[in-house]
Amino acid sequence: MGIPGAVPECFVREGVYRALLQAARRLPEGIGMVVLDGWRPWRVQQYLFDTLHEAIHHHHPSLDEGELMVRTREFVSLPSRDPLAPSPHLTGGAVDVTLCDADGMPLDMGTQFDEAIPASHSDHFETLKAPSAAQRQARNNRRLLYQVMQDAGFTNLPSEWWHYDYGDQLWAHYSGRGVARYGPAELDTIESRWRRQFADG
Repeated sequence: MGIPGAVPECFVREGVYRALLQAARRLPEGIGMVVLDGWRPWRVQQYLFDTLHEAIHHHHPSLDEGELMVRTREFVSLPSRDPLAPSPHLTGGAVDVTLCDADGMPLDMGTQFDEAIPASHSDHFETLKAPSAAQRQARNNRRLLYQVMQDAGFTNLPSEWWHYDYGDQLWAHYSGRGVARYGPAELDTIESRWRRQFADG
């Protein structure tokens, strides 16, 4: 989508990959899983945070900085390499997923992936008193995704139906485990090798 520094592949930790396979195998015949995003570089996280922050500020200029930060962080984590509080996608433990039909066409989940609106909250359609047929279908699709991901050990970020965590800080928090398995990660590139080389030498 033209995001500077974005990588075309979806990388995740090996444990996340194995859990994703487990979740996908639990889906009914004719339903598949699509991985939309996994590990992302820090600069991509910074770009997403800054872009959403600016868009919210542009549409709601009366918000003070505290309110603006709360609204931004509802959908994009702070860019952080802090080993104790890294951005979830920076760990390779966060993954964005959706469901598709047998032809690979995405199922209706009620909103687009990365749509920063209240309807993207995982339980949005659960709260409607009289949902339409389309809303009931989106609710059922979200329920199916949630169930197979939870059964495979993932936790869901409540503000994003597509975002699931395994082994990172959000997973530790929402699962009650208290301790994350994964910290910040980098791809093994020439840049990261050189940085390690000079840090060690």
